[in-house]
Amino acid sequence: MTSVSPTPACTVCGGTVFSPGPAGRMSESGKPPHCARCGSLERHRANRALFQHLPIGVLSWRRGLQFSPDVALAPSWFASLEVSVYGGQNSLDLQKIDRPDEAYDFISLSHVLEFVPDDRASFRELTRILSPAGLIHLVVSRPLSREFSQDFETATGVHQYFHLYGRDFAVRFGLAEAGLHLLIVQTADPVTGDTEAVHLIAKSAAVLAAVGAYLREDSRYRSLQRPAPGA
Repeated sequence: MTSVSPTPACTVCGGTVFSPGPAGRMSESGKPPHCARCGSLERHRANRALFQHLPIGVLSWRRGLQFSPDVALAPSWFASLEVSVYGGQNSLDLQKIDRPDEAYDFISLSHVLEFVPDDRASFRELTRILSPAGLIHLVVSRPLSREFSQDFETATGVHQYFHLYGRDFAVRFGLAEAGLHLLIVQTADPVTGDTEAVHLIAKSAAVLAAVGAYLREDSRYRSLQRPAPGA
């Protein structure tokens, strides 16, 4: 008897019907990426899959802050999850975040930092409001596809980027000098098979190592900067 592969399901809502994405776009694998039920795309489902690999206790106590709504995260995973919509509800300026030092244990930016003119000031602000045991979840456009980051004086291209990041991310933002640690996790969208490179940044090497240990068995794991022993 020939076995039949199960229909891939959306990791956000469980939907099994998919259509072309914005402007009729198909995924890199040639499959339709848009979930007809919840509207998720490849990056949403890939990031949701990554966090579904973590035990409940990794996130459940954390005070979260999300810049721009993103269905990859579920508010129920956190002790609290504040969402900032720039120019809209609870608008926060990334270049000067109106929140106290160490106010959050988890900060998420998915395809946001590329659109901020002063990204270095924004990154300093993110680390300022991050608690000692906190995590930054950062998703940017194809960072492993280019060796060096690119900057533009004005918003450029179809998506109006100010920056496109490359494999020099850790050097660009001076992570080692700032005492920060970076893991890059590649995780896959189960619907299309396309992968997403996710940056996880922490002040504590131990916190990041523990998260990485949970992910290694289930995600393709890469690190551009390994935490220093005993840090």
